[in-house]
Amino acid sequence: MALRNGNRIRRWLKLQYVRVVRLQDSPEKIAAGLALGVALGILPSFGLGIIIALFTAGIFRVNKASAVIGTLIMNPWTATFFWALSYLAGSLILGQDLRETIELIKTLKGHTDLWKSLVGSRLLLPYIIGNMLVTVAASAMFYVGGLYTVREYRKLKKHRLERKAVKLRGRDTSL
Repeated sequence: MALRNGNRIRRWLKLQYVRVVRLQDSPEKIAAGLALGVALGILPSFGLGIIIALFTAGIFRVNKASAVIGTLIMNPWTATFFWALSYLAGSLILGQDLRETIELIKTLKGHTDLWKSLVGSRLLLPYIIGNMLVTVAASAMFYVGGLYTVREYRKLKKHRLERKAVKLRGRDTSL
């Protein structure tokens, strides 16, 4: 069962990769849309990330499809990681004790515990500061990575088409 789920996840990730690199737009607009989506996926959007991504992608004139794909970074499997990372980063910036921070993160049992703890304790400020840092860092990484990936994919595709054209021309002259 676990192996089957692992294969599903790999196939889904490959599908998202193929969707992004095959988009018909400039590499910069695709990467910017991806970065925007990642930012909106990591920032708390309370289930409205995709709608906000579509709206803001239109305003900034970046690729809407890559923005939607970018929002998928935040999902039930990654949410706890990003929330804990945000709180940890904010705690470190504010100079809070690292051991205390980790112990507090371990006590959280899921989404509900996190939001109750955020509202009712000293977690809010470190979370907000850390979330901004994590959002900016992840968006920048996805912009650079997306830009590189789309450009490389297109270069390889162009190279393959050129080789194929040369091969076909070679066959035509021999006829």
